[in-house]
Amino acid sequence: MLKFSINKEEVIFSKTFEIAKSIDESILKLQDLVKKVLEGDRGSLSADLVKIKAIYERVAMTREEVVSLLYGEAFLPDFKESMMMLNQALYNTIKAVKDSARAISSRRPDGELLKALGEGLQTYLSTILEAGEKLVTMVSLMKSDMREAIRVGKEIQLLERNGDDIKDVLMEKLYEAEKSTDIISLLQLKDVVIFMDDILDYMEEASLSIETLYATLKA
Repeated sequence: MLKFSINKEEVIFSKTFEIAKSIDESILKLQDLVKKVLEGDRGSLSADLVKIKAIYERVAMTREEVVSLLYGEAFLPDFKESMMMLNQALYNTIKAVKDSARAISSRRPDGELLKALGEGLQTYLSTILEAGEKLVTMVSLMKSDMREAIRVGKEIQLLERNGDDIKDVLMEKLYEAEKSTDIISLLQLKDVVIFMDDILDYMEEASLSIETLYATLKA
């Protein structure tokens, strides 16, 4: 078991944990936003999108603080590089959440097509939400039990593969609807699916960066 006691490292782990919690919070809000879209309730979508953007901005600021600490203190190069990789992956995750929210809230695709994809989108979001919860757990374990953090990371990687299967089904439904709906709606919903796929991809990258960190610390 690897433990860290240096104060500056504690600060970095604490701020990285804040970012992971913010990502989980943003995914919950994305799930609520998509539910409203599917139900035809567009009245508060702009306000919901602003809330997600606010979380994104908060994460961006925290990430900058982490970067300043990493480059302003005498950390081992491998530690610095691995933590930079992790925080970049987390930042990309929250950006993908923001992009997903913007894509589905600012456009008005064909209602029938949206209805046809509704169940799949909700299943996709449930997978993303589960991965987000595990992301928080994984990051919280980093400073006390890296092996357990890696085990949780493996679960995130499995969820990412499950998400790929859901994405494939959604894309297949989109292509099947090509002759019965307008091309703009198809492209709009394709954007939504791709951005959601990015969320899981970047969470997987975060889990892999923790494996890299552990490997460098053992070396």
